[in-house]
Amino acid sequence: MKRSWYLMGFMVLVFLAFSMVGCHPKMDTMSQAEKIFIKMVDKTAGKLNLNDQQKIQLVQLKADIRKNFQEGQVEDKDAVKKIKGEGLKENPDIKMMTSSLQGLFQNEAQRINRAFDLLVGYQKNLNDDQKKKLTQMISAWLKKWH
Repeated sequence: MKRSWYLMGFMVLVFLAFSMVGCHPKMDTMSQAEKIFIKMVDKTAGKLNLNDQQKIQLVQLKADIRKNFQEGQVEDKDAVKKIKGEGLKENPDIKMMTSSLQGLFQNEAQRINRAFDLLVGYQKNLNDDQKKKLTQMISAWLKKWH
């Protein structure tokens, strides 16, 4: 009975790994997150009446966000290759595959958190009126979700 549970667990893990590998271009969460963050930054910045210096810093912020997520894409591809390579072995190491898969999800969460940190860091470039307007925009956005 235990052996069948291990086999079922292994098959689920292999299915997940292959679905990630097979659908990777469609399921590229780093690329999607990057697009969402950049769109959010552009939309918000357009409403804040930034001065020239702030616009230059905004360009740097977007470059930092892109770099953050592109590094995550490279790490994800490496992890998927590792999982796929192990899954193709005759006796794959399920613990290693599970660990790699968990690491992949943790990496994505860390990249998203880093992007939020970059956004929060940009606030120091805003004047008091812009900060107040930004706070109002965030509050209005949160009310839509509640």
